[in-house]
Amino acid sequence: MNNKKANNKNMRIRNLALLTLIAGILVATMPIQSVFAVSATLYGEVTDDGGDPNLYVWFQYGKTTAYGYETPKQTKYGTGEFSATVSGLEMCATYHYRAAVRHVNYDDTKYGEDKTFTTPCQVSVDLKVNGLDGPMSVSFKDRTITLSWTSQYADICTAETINKPYNSNINWSGTKSISGSESLTLDIAGSYTFKLTCKNNTTNYSSYDTVQVNLQPPTLGVITKGVVITY
Repeated sequence: MNNKKANNKNMRIRNLALLTLIAGILVATMPIQSVFAVSATLYGEVTDDGGDPNLYVWFQYGKTTAYGYETPKQTKYGTGEFSATVSGLEMCATYHYRAAVRHVNYDDTKYGEDKTFTTPCQVSVDLKVNGLDGPMSVSFKDRTITLSWTSQYADICTAETINKPYNSNINWSGTKSISGSESLTLDIAGSYTFKLTCKNNTTNYSSYDTVQVNLQPPTLGVITKGVVITY
């Protein structure tokens, strides 16, 4: 009878020690270190394994703090950093994520703090001539045109004249602001095509738009007038 009581007492002590061990496990969510296209690499760190180094680690992620997605569980031995890459993310969206850890042999999941990251946004650019998308025909008398443009998520834009009549001196080119306007006076009748490429220097994403202008030849006007006969 005394031995049974002693065994029960030892079991309670062992259980108490085990609960203390489980409560000591700690995990930290670390800042995201890379976002490429629609994939991201998440980082976490086990800061305390509670004395049992046999662990599973993973991440929860999603567009709200309800998460909704999990990375596959990885086995990990002891404390230290871990990571996982997630793909199929939406562009230009903010995601929440947090690290998770549990002992292999115990149901004692612990979570790190919630953190966020934003996936890159696709660059867009809109180039117009005289406020329109084109193609546009203009008369020779009205050959001064205005090129205007806007862009989103770009850091720099570059202009090109990719088509023009032979012997034309028009050369719309060089670095441009991410939005603006410029006037050009076309010089020779024919077809002109202007291109603007805008780029995000962080993601290297770029986009371009073109506009075509057809300059009509100058027109002549003549009439036959009356006659004056002299004697």
